[in-house]
Amino acid sequence: MKTPALLPALFALLVVPAFGATLASDSAADSVYADGWDNGDNGGSGFGSWTLNAGGGGGDYIGGTGQGNPSFGLFAGGTAAGDFSTATRSFTGGALTTGQTFSIDLGNTGVSAGGQIGLNLQDGGVTVFELKFIGGGANWQLNDGGSDFSSGQGFAANTSLNFSFTYEGGSTYSYSFGSGSGTSFVASNTISGIDGFELYSSRQGSGENFGSNNMEIVPEPAIALLGSLGLLGLLRRRR
Repeated sequence: MKTPALLPALFALLVVPAFGATLASDSAADSVYADGWDNGDNGGSGFGSWTLNAGGGGGDYIGGTGQGNPSFGLFAGGTAAGDFSTATRSFTGGALTTGQTFSIDLGNTGVSAGGQIGLNLQDGGVTVFELKFIGGGANWQLNDGGSDFSSGQGFAANTSLNFSFTYEGGSTYSYSFGSGSGTSFVASNTISGIDGFELYSSRQGSGENFGSNNMEIVPEPAIALLGSLGLLGLLRRRR
């Protein structure tokens, strides 16, 4: 007779947060960036600290970019092989879990022929998914471990475009980017451990920049129900 009264208490003990990327958001307007964008800065919440790197004429700043103002700006400063800049950041709490989405606003002023800008989604620092534009091309490209394929979004300078990536479990994912989108893609790479991202500008050209802003991860990691077999055993013994 007392078994029904025990159910709420037992479920409360067995329902726990699943491991996954923490709910996160950040923007260039955060007060942390009032004095610029520096290595080790960590604005917003839910992301790890920024790691910034550059070579040749490359660098980074907070201000006006092809994405908007203010925004996070990267530039290569030229078209030589050593002209580049990168910005890398980890997720806290773990990798993206099924149903979680990482999104970010992107924009650029232009890309010299042979230059490249893009966003890499990484697993332990290793790129497993790419969104990129190569100067001289017509469309932004995607790569999930096989050959490059069109994202469905053409090149557009000085235009803010939102990119979102949703992990669907296993090797599947969905994305949207401007006018391009797709659901239930099967990746050639293992994408179950995506725990960070990298932005980059390589040989983009003098006076050009690659901007980003408004990055976030939603929703919170799913709630997991654990110990269902143990619960059934307890109920059977109680009866």
